[in-house]
Amino acid sequence: MRAATLVLLTAALAPAVARAQDRLVGLRAIGGGATLEAMRFGGDGVLQGAPGGQDSLRVRRVRQLSVPVTAAVPLGSAWTADVTSIYSTGTVTYDPTNTALPRGQTATFSGMSDVRVRATGRLAGDALVITAGGNLPTGQTRLDGEQLTAARVLAAPALGLGNPPIGAGGSATLGILSARPIGQWAVAGGVSYELHGSYAPIAALVAGAPTTDFRPGDVLHFSLGTDGFVGRQRLTMSVAADAFGTDRLRGTGASAPAGTLASVRLGPVLTTDVQLQLAAPRVREAALWVSNRWRSSFSRDGVTVNGSSGDYLDGGLRVTLPVSGRTDLTIAPDVRWQSGLDFDDNLLTAEAFAGGLTVALAQRIRHLTLQPYARAQGGRLTVRPGASTSIAAGSIGVTLLSRF
Repeated sequence: MRAATLVLLTAALAPAVARAQDRLVGLRAIGGGATLEAMRFGGDGVLQGAPGGQDSLRVRRVRQLSVPVTAAVPLGSAWTADVTSIYSTGTVTYDPTNTALPRGQTATFSGMSDVRVRATGRLAGDALVITAGGNLPTGQTRLDGEQLTAARVLAAPALGLGNPPIGAGGSATLGILSARPIGQWAVAGGVSYELHGSYAPIAALVAGAPTTDFRPGDVLHFSLGTDGFVGRQRLTMSVAADAFGTDRLRGTGASAPAGTLASVRLGPVLTTDVQLQLAAPRVREAALWVSNRWRSSFSRDGVTVNGSSGDYLDGGLRVTLPVSGRTDLTIAPDVRWQSGLDFDDNLLTAEAFAGGLTVALAQRIRHLTLQPYARAQGGRLTVRPGASTSIAAGSIGVTLLSRF
């Protein structure tokens, strides 16, 4: 239960902190889309341990449909409000390691994610940007056994899928950002604080499981970025650091032991992003990018867990070519490597190395942009030394954005 809680928490909170730093001042937009992803594992599949004394399993295939929606409207000349949510449904096909059970079983997890509401505005001219937001707990926060089985696969960082609809509970965020020119460069720095409430993360994990509630620790986020020209090329760099409070799983109700059942504190996370926009002829955009996220070790019940630090590295090239005055073709090869975590040996903490290619066609019609796209990727997962499994994945989707 502790391991499952940690992984679900990490998957749910990290995107929320990142999105709190987006700039949407003065924007009026409505957007949506749909993405269908499918992944297949080679050999006998990839081993996934199960919590709560259940049997482990071998994952053979995964598919997931995600439908995000977002809307932003200006509030006067200095403020913008936006709301974002996503519906997703995912199915995991697996073989139990217990040979007495039938093969080809499935576990499905569907629903709406949390709804994120935010207001962003300027103060003192353009000197300060303030962000105030809230996370409305509409996502799944009481998982039964089947949902937890699916979520522990769909949320595995090594797969790089869209997030399943795991709720992070109610939370509120307040952030401030300041930017100014220094010579030929623009420099910005910001800080935000995210306050979390408690919720019930797992329901009926095993028969007779006691009632519990989970209180995620608060999050403090720092960021620093710069943008300027190096010769004819435009260079953008940013560094962000996240510091986490202590997450506590507590017993409640007559059937649960009193007090804290487990406490976990995630170590600081340092993220570095670099993008170099190239002054290439006859293209709308050509950019090289690289992103690295280093996660330090976490502690459980006050003791540092050995092998719980990891590194996540992504990079690629994005080239957008004009097909006509209203149509663009984007080609984007990329590669990713994740060190995994050594404290466990299943899919949730697996090492990954994969390469992919995305092709998109954007069509602009007045204030509307329609962009269908396709992506293919392949690589390998390593769940423990000597246990490597190939992966082959593909996805298709479409995005629709109207700015007015």
